Amino acid sequence: MSLSITHSERPIGARVANVRLPDLDEDAFRRILDLVNERSVVTIEGQDLSEQQQIDFARRFGELQKIFLKDALSSRYPELFVVSNILENGKPIGSTDAGVYWHTDGAYLARPHSVSMLYAIEVPEKDGKAVGDTLFAAMGAAYDALPQATREQVDRLRGVHSLHYRYATKAGAAQDMAELTRQFPPVSHPLAIRHPATGRKCLYLSEGYTTRIEGLPEDEGEALLKALCEHVVRPEFQYRHRWAPGDLLIWDNRATLHRATFDYALPQRRLMRRATVSGEAFG
Repeated sequence: MSLSITHSERPIGARVANVRLPDLDEDAFRRILDLVNERSVVTIEGQDLSEQQQIDFARRFGELQKIFLKDALSSRYPELFVVSNILENGKPIGSTDAGVYWHTDGAYLARPHSVSMLYAIEVPEKDGKAVGDTLFAAMGAAYDALPQATREQVDRLRGVHSLHYRYATKAGAAQDMAELTRQFPPVSHPLAIRHPATGRKCLYLSEGYTTRIEGLPEDEGEALLKALCEHVVRPEFQYRHRWAPGDLLIWDNRATLHRATFDYALPQRRLMRRATVSGEAFG
């Protein structure tokens, strides 16, 4: 199978054309896997995937993670998380606010997610152009760009991650947070992880899930966390994905952050579904 691969001019990002994922042989799959490890964000364009076909492809990367937000899961395939602003009988058919904050999927888990795969079925348009882009930040490039003294400091520290920021402001937050904290207690991860496939050092923190830094006085930890969160999303580290129907976007949660743009609203419709692959603890 002859894949057409184009790299972006950013530190991360690549596109793959001339492929039908249900027909992907093992050699072509290994090329895509290597590309994900190398470029962190990979678009496979022009797909027409059933739910089962999306699941089958995602399982080639590893065990799938079922997301705890049950109301946003596919009714037939709970391995798929629906991202949509569409209402049926006055109720959302999926998650309407996924990606409000810069974050990496699954950071609140002891074994965070490795890769996520979001498939576009309907993409909102404005004035004939697609809107609802997704932004990504390259955490390896961000680590490399730190001053030497800051890298040495970060290498010794760990961050605490929880669902607090993501859900504390929602309706019924007090009750919901108590239950979520019981299910998913805060976890500690290194502020700089070593990517398990490439060996590259990547920062691992976000405004969405990182609540504090262990081992530092509170004020010092807050100042460092704020500075790092601002540093990692500098424009030179960012890649912007402009969606088209049929895009399957794969991103590496160990090497990127992402955030949605939310520059659309009904009657502009957005419908996507995500499969998520379990990962390993960072140590």
